[in-house]
Amino acid sequence: MQSRYARFFQFIIILGDLLLLNGCYLLAVAFRFDELKLQNTEYYDYYVQLAVFFNFSWVLLAFLFRTYDMHRTMEPRKATSKVLNVFFIHLFILLLLLVSLKKDEYSRLFLTYFYIAFFVSVLPWRFYFLRFLRAYRKRGSHFRPVLLLGSGAGLLRFYKAVESHPEYGLAISGYFSDSPIEGIPTKGREEDVLAFLKKNEVDEIFCAYPSGDPRLLKWLHFADENLIRFRIVPDLGVEHATGVEIDFYHDVPILVQRKEPLEYLHSRLLKRFGDITFSLFVIFTIFPWLFSILIVGVKLSGKGPVFFKQKRTGLKDGAFTIYKFRSMVVNEAADSLQATVGDARVTSFGRFMRTHNLDELPQFFNVLKGEMSVVGPRPHMLAHTEKYTALIDKYMVRHFAKPGITGLAQVSGYRGETRTTEEMEARVKTDVYYIENWSVLLDVKIIGLTIFSTLKGSSE
Repeated sequence: MQSRYARFFQFIIILGDLLLLNGCYLLAVAFRFDELKLQNTEYYDYYVQLAVFFNFSWVLLAFLFRTYDMHRTMEPRKATSKVLNVFFIHLFILLLLLVSLKKDEYSRLFLTYFYIAFFVSVLPWRFYFLRFLRAYRKRGSHFRPVLLLGSGAGLLRFYKAVESHPEYGLAISGYFSDSPIEGIPTKGREEDVLAFLKKNEVDEIFCAYPSGDPRLLKWLHFADENLIRFRIVPDLGVEHATGVEIDFYHDVPILVQRKEPLEYLHSRLLKRFGDITFSLFVIFTIFPWLFSILIVGVKLSGKGPVFFKQKRTGLKDGAFTIYKFRSMVVNEAADSLQATVGDARVTSFGRFMRTHNLDELPQFFNVLKGEMSVVGPRPHMLAHTEKYTALIDKYMVRHFAKPGITGLAQVSGYRGETRTTEEMEARVKTDVYYIENWSVLLDVKIIGLTIFSTLKGSSE
């Protein structure tokens, strides 16, 4: 059950969305029909109906995708990404209806004005409102008093998480245990809980016991009888369980270790649409003049083909042929030996291309073929995949997503040569984080950082 403060904030969020939506609608009307007054035309009723449809469909999608649901643990970026998904679905539904119903009464320029204005207003509104909400909660407003019970291993991690994240809005009133965990201040044994609750109000009880411990059921009944919400802190045996979710098969709970956003069809379609759009933009605006310069540069740098082709590991461990501008002299170790800083095999022009990521440009054709994405884990040589699979935990998890021209690991400092297994492990952890936390905004951020790195130039 939600608190009245949560319901109030949800109301503010939906109200803010609708105010922006209708404001952008009126703005688009003003720009499009500046000379021709809409009220005096036969299309007036059509645009009134469209306004009603915009409002109704946006609220319906908000409830379907729960974009108004602002958990205290929700990150602003993730919440804003949900809104972005709904924005594109809203646009897709409108276009689908216009095409299927053969409606030509609406101005394309008006629709363009509206969606551009709504896009640039609703996303910042949601993002900064959540930032404000987190800051508001950090100041100690409306903290819920909670009680900790038990000795399960997960309780210490929960305690540290609550203490380090005041925006969660929880205040630990006391910890009671017959076998207390070192690191959590205790108020007494479990038999002292009753006396404590007579003097102190508690909203929730968080329990952590070994599986099958009868005390768990005892405290569950106690909480129900005393109108206290009961929570279980399980020990999943997983060091980092941020991606774990629960699915239900009828009434049987199933723990899902990793819930990737790209498991959902609409997310994959959205990412694919972005890949195709961005790739075509690069190919038609940059390739016509830059490609010829790079081809001449590669030809003049030494004997060998202009393009370098190599088998790399792709989605779900499938092999594909990657394309690059050749940046090295032709050598037999190209398929097994990673490029190093100051590598003698790299030509002078090749070093320039690698510094500015220009050798990767042909991979936009890999993206159009569906073998790669603009953003994703960088694909490794087949030999390296075989080597590091045996050395690094979760190495193969990075292949749950299509490989990318750029990736979170690359813009986070894990680009180029990996001298040690530890460096590769850090890269893999970053790739796995990307897969578990993918969003359109994260892709946009990575692309922006990559463009900045390309213009600035970076080390190999």
